[in-house]
Parts: sequence; C-alpha cells; structure tokens
Amino acid sequence: MKNIKHLSKIFVFMLIIGLLAACANNGGGQAGGGNNSGGNGGSGGNEASSPAPDFPTKPIQMIVPFNAGGVSDILARAFVDAAAQEEIIDERITVVNKGGGSGTIGNYDLVKSKPDGYTWLWAATGHMSSSLHITPAQYTKDDFTIVNKVGEMTTVLVVPSSSPLETLTDFVEAAKSRPGELTIGNPGEGTVVALTAHILEEGGEIELNHVPFQGSGPLLPAVLGGHVESALMNLPEVQGQLKSGDLRALAVMTDERIDALPDVPTPEEMGVPITTGGASHFIIVPNDTPEEIVARIDELTKEVYESDRFKQLMEQAGYQLSYKNGAEAREEVDAWYEVTGELYKRLGMVE
Repeated sequence: MKNIKHLSKIFVFMLIIGLLAACANNGGGQAGGGNNSGGNGGSGGNEASSPAPDFPTKPIQMIVPFNAGGVSDILARAFVDAAAQEEIIDERITVVNKGGGSGTIGNYDLVKSKPDGYTWLWAATGHMSSSLHITPAQYTKDDFTIVNKVGEMTTVLVVPSSSPLETLTDFVEAAKSRPGELTIGNPGEGTVVALTAHILEEGGEIELNHVPFQGSGPLLPAVLGGHVESALMNLPEVQGQLKSGDLRALAVMTDERIDALPDVPTPEEMGVPITTGGASHFIIVPNDTPEEIVARIDELTKEVYESDRFKQLMEQAGYQLSYKNGAEAREEVDAWYEVTGELYKRLGMVE
C-alpha cells in the first residue's frame, strides 16, 4: 500500500508538470543554431542604446538543461505558463529538455545557438560556474550572456518518513558509525546541491556514500521509496512531500531558518558549520545577441517575474524571487565561481 501511495503522488506531481506544459503550448515554436563569443562585460545592466525592437516576432525556444520533472523544468514551465496567461509575451515559448552532464550539455547547446534572441536557457548556478571546476564542458563561464537572475532556492536535507533518523544529530551520528555507507542522493555530480553534500561532510566530519542521479526528477521517487537513505534537494522539489509527511526535513542548508520551514534548524544550530549559497536560476542567451534584444528580453521576463500569476506559482513552490539585472547577475556568478573553486581545492576535489 505504501508503494502505491508513493507512486500515486509521483503521478500527480508529473500530471501538474504536464498541465503547465499544456498551458505553455497555446502558441507555436522552434528556434535556430549558430556561433558566439563575449559575456556580460562592461555595462551596468541590460541598457539598450536604441529604441526597443519589435521583439519577439516568432516563437522562442527555452532550453532546460535537465530532464523533465526536476525543479528547473517545473520552474521554467511555470514561467512559460505565466507569460502566456498574463499575455506578456505574445509568441509561443517551447520548453526543450536537454539533460546530461550536470547541465553542461544543454548549456553548450545554448552557447552554440544563433545569437538572435530566440533561444534562451533556464540556467542554474552549477553548470554556469561551480560545476565547471570538475565537470568537462565545451565552454567557459564567460561564453554566454546573462539576461537576468530569476531567484533562488533553499536546499534541504530530507529522509523518508519511515527513517529512524529524526534529526541532523542522528544523521551525523549514523554516518560516523558507518563511515562511507550512509547513502545520500543528489541531482548530479557537479551541481550546487552535490557540492553542498560534500560541504556537509566536511562540516560534520563524516564520510557519506554519494549517489548522483540524472536530475531531481528521478531522485525524488528514489528517496520516497527508500532506495537512498537521504537526499539533498531544493525546497520546491519536496515541499509537497514535506507537507504530506512522506518526507522529513532534517536541516535547511542556510545561515538562518526560513519562513517556509520555521521548525527546521540550520546545520549551524546543530553544531555543523557549512558554507551556503549558489542555488539560483537565471535566463541566459548566446553571446553576440544584440544589446537591444537582450534589453528587451530583460524587460519582458522581468514583467513575467512581477506578474501575479508567476508570484503565486513561485510562492506555492517555495521559491524565492530575487531579480538582478544582467551585470549584477554576472557579478554573482563570477563570485560563486571563485568561492567554489576554493571549496573544491579545500575538499581535495581539484588541484
């Protein structure tokens, strides 16, 4: 009966994704390929030097560099839904999932796309910066232009409700009693979430058995079914399961408690010091996209972020909106790249 309950919840979860996708498909859509170079250099934002262009005039392709069902996919489809329902972007936006390589495969497809403004990527911090320290990729962090930052997420350490681990202290003690055995799932090696697991190891002075998945979509049923003993996941991915009691949160990987989970402590409270940050989303386009087009995309997407529909969907998902323009977002990504480079060196994962 328990397995049936889990499967039914997963079915409902995927049905919601399908409905969002259906909402997004109320217009038509494809986009092209090409070459580029550059990155958000020099300007204080996405300022156009000429009048706003007539854009868009044809369908847009939104690449999500992870498999369907994960948080990036859900959030991107929520954006498409809001853009259509609020009638902010008239042309159709088609979401295309290109998973693999911890997001680097989809990111590379964006990098080599035609820089005409009709191919976007719903990007995450990992494949834009931190994972490039350890994951082979055919691009650098400067090989794309950041339009803006959408928002950020809280990473949560979760266990199945049937787990004997009730607190982070229980988790650390169990890991110390079974060095290298306690399994912890993550959405892919090289992701910010996977890095957080290594940071947790360092802070707790423990050794875990890391189990990477191809995105959070397949990770969720694995932890629900007890195929991994624990998982680090972003709050929007597990909020429903936490509310229903199917999963238990042991800690939020933040400096302070969050309003969405006020009773869940931080690692610091439990005596486990960690470095936090980095789980953010951005919209990026190929380098050499005309400045006036980038500015127009910034204007349109910001209007979607500020719409009642998108705010409502993000609140329901437990997602924190925190817009930054292209230049500000570039500063954040570059700073995270430097911080995580030092972290990977300290953890002995790079030279």
